[in-house]
Amino acid sequence: MQFLQFTIVGDVIQRYYNVEASLVDATGLIFFITYILFFLPISYLIEKYSLRVTLISSISLTATGNLVKFFSDDPNSFYLVLIGQGLCGVGQVYLLSIPSKLASTWFGAEEVSTACAIGVLGSQLGAALGAVFPPFLVKSSESISEIGEGIRHLVLYNLIVSVIILVLIVFWFRARPSLPPSQSQALLMDSIESQEPFFKNCKDLMKNQDFILILISLGIFNGIWNSFGILVNTIYLKYFPDGGTDVGIITLCSIISGGCIGSVIFGLILDKTHKFKKTTFLAMIFAAVTFAVNMYMFITKSRLATFFTTPLFGFFIASTLVISFEYALEVTYPIPESISCSVLNAAIFLFAIICTLTFEALFDAVDYIYTFVFILILMLGCTALIYFISDNLRRRDANVGQSRNSSRASIED
Repeated sequence: MQFLQFTIVGDVIQRYYNVEASLVDATGLIFFITYILFFLPISYLIEKYSLRVTLISSISLTATGNLVKFFSDDPNSFYLVLIGQGLCGVGQVYLLSIPSKLASTWFGAEEVSTACAIGVLGSQLGAALGAVFPPFLVKSSESISEIGEGIRHLVLYNLIVSVIILVLIVFWFRARPSLPPSQSQALLMDSIESQEPFFKNCKDLMKNQDFILILISLGIFNGIWNSFGILVNTIYLKYFPDGGTDVGIITLCSIISGGCIGSVIFGLILDKTHKFKKTTFLAMIFAAVTFAVNMYMFITKSRLATFFTTPLFGFFIASTLVISFEYALEVTYPIPESISCSVLNAAIFLFAIICTLTFEALFDAVDYIYTFVFILILMLGCTALIYFISDNLRRRDANVGQSRNSSRASIED
């Protein structure tokens, strides 16, 4: 929920705190930076401790970050915004690393992709709310005190929500079910004593060619989507200067259509078909096509059309996040889920930083249209890499193989 809330009203934040646009962008980029810095130690802690401890740690850090930001309403206290965002960013490292582990721990083989999608849906819905509320709370105004009051309300609501969630988790969340929900999870629990050391698993990931291809192709793809979230205010106001409140609504619709609806739909498709390669390719090619259509609507200044084309683009590209998590887990089993997803997330955020800085530089150097063409070529190149991923789905094979063994044993009995 914290990720986009300052960049989505970047022009207002710049004026209130009297800072450069790059510093406002840093309030979003800091989430990527903290993930890259802390994902390895936190992935280790996730494997060492239970999901319950992990979630309590995550929400506690988020609440602390919101408390720091509560004191940032003074125009000279932008540094408190960055510190608070940094603490929330560290809390996010825990949160973004566990949807797949949570799904595998609690749900069966035919439900796990859908459950993971719903887990990702939660973080996407939070980002959506973080995009839609700020333009209505922190309004562009000639009165600095009025802007400050809007910022106070924004951070206060964040603090209240995070404290409520922390209380709910402390009193009602259990670490795991009494019985493993799938054959692959049962095998992992049986072999927990003989699991490879943490850094040995990380080394094995880097030797897995399929995982590297997913890391590069889907990492760049999701990096583009994350950078779009940071730059959408700049891009939209370039073509529609009076569209400040439009940005929040369009971003909300885009995240809901892809991060929420699209993720669940594609999760269901993966659960029912297990056709990871084909599903991934189709989602990526449609994302590239809808990106081209969306940018055409921007260039031709078809304001009403952007309310439809941007969410359509979001439907496909945001859905590739849950696809990338599930695909990565399929090709890296039995390496623990939190490790695979943490490394993938770190790559996504690294590419997001690179994409954001590159696109900003290109906007100034060659203008927006040529930058859009460059992004489209990059998306098509990432899509082409999917062709080289093998059909070796290790987690599915473990579930199928164990089921066959169980059936054979039942027949013999």
